[in-house]
Amino acid sequence: MRSAKGFTLIELLVVIAIIAILAAVLVPNILNARARALQSAAQSYARDILIALESVQSTFTNIDWQQTALNGLITVVNSNTLQTVNAGWRDGAGQPLNPQPTVDFKDYLKAPSGANIEQAIVGATNPADSNTLRICVSQKVGAKYNIYSLYVNNNQFQAKLGQSAAATAINDCP
Repeated sequence: MRSAKGFTLIELLVVIAIIAILAAVLVPNILNARARALQSAAQSYARDILIALESVQSTFTNIDWQQTALNGLITVVNSNTLQTVNAGWRDGAGQPLNPQPTVDFKDYLKAPSGANIEQAIVGATNPADSNTLRICVSQKVGAKYNIYSLYVNNNQFQAKLGQSAAATAINDCP
């Protein structure tokens, strides 16, 4: 009598079942880790923008970036290209500077790479209330956008996930 070598059908089914259980446990964790990594990248970039704005203020002593953001909108990045802000800078009293200094954010901030950042803006929902001052970052994830806000005065970070468009105004931000 010849002995058969190999696995039985039951043994193969047990191995397949074990692999399926492991995949069912690991796949959601992997997807969750990706979402946390994207959120962390956006949060880090918002803090980089804050540091860059503080560097601009220390370089140009007559600029007050918070007064500028309270009186208008500062666009820092759009479609992964750093923008140069040429108009609208304000002093500590909120008065427009004359002449307006030319500030190139490329000197203070590295353009985001690999984080899918589409738009970053700085502004306030209520110009009379500096507690509404925030840095808003729009991140493209597939066909949707995740929008994150870093509130400057209390260091809170909020998110709106799965939006149909990037934030173009401060009111679009959470």
